[in-house]
Amino acid sequence: MNFTAIDFETAHARFPCEIGLARVENGKIAETKSWLIKPACFPYMNPYHERVHGISAEQLVSAKTFDELWGELKLWLDEQIVVAHNAPFDMGVLRASLAHYDLAVPYMDYFCSVQVSRKVWKQLPSHSLGNLCQFHNIRFEHHRAGDDAKACASIVLKAFENINSCDITEGLNKLNVKMRKLRNNF
Repeated sequence: MNFTAIDFETAHARFPCEIGLARVENGKIAETKSWLIKPACFPYMNPYHERVHGISAEQLVSAKTFDELWGELKLWLDEQIVVAHNAPFDMGVLRASLAHYDLAVPYMDYFCSVQVSRKVWKQLPSHSLGNLCQFHNIRFEHHRAGDDAKACASIVLKAFENINSCDITEGLNKLNVKMRKLRNNF
């Protein structure tokens, strides 16, 4: 089982200020990495967003912009299966960032770990990342992109273990969760 989990923290709307990626190889989390991103709206930071993730404009002064990071980020995403917790949000941020900097959309398939968790743990009152991590005793620093991506990957691995599947396509089919393709349209 190989896939990449992704998470964004945003400065405002769909302008990212941090990205986290966790690579799963052969059913194990092999690597996790995060980058602060100088958002396109810099120096503006939505006060609500800043309170949630704790990333301030001062921390982003020397950060690279999304387009400056794209060469490295693309290696994690292009021709990969990608998962996000609440994938419509994270894929929207990715699409908006690519469009803003006029970057080509990578070829990738993706699915949503919220949809997976709702099918596997129907008894839970909430399928938020925080609630799922509490349920599974996964420790992480919530709303920091690297930790959130790693937590998302852990949840997916636990879900597929729960349904006795070690193949993404087979597991998603068992759960009736769709794999989607990243597209240019919003």
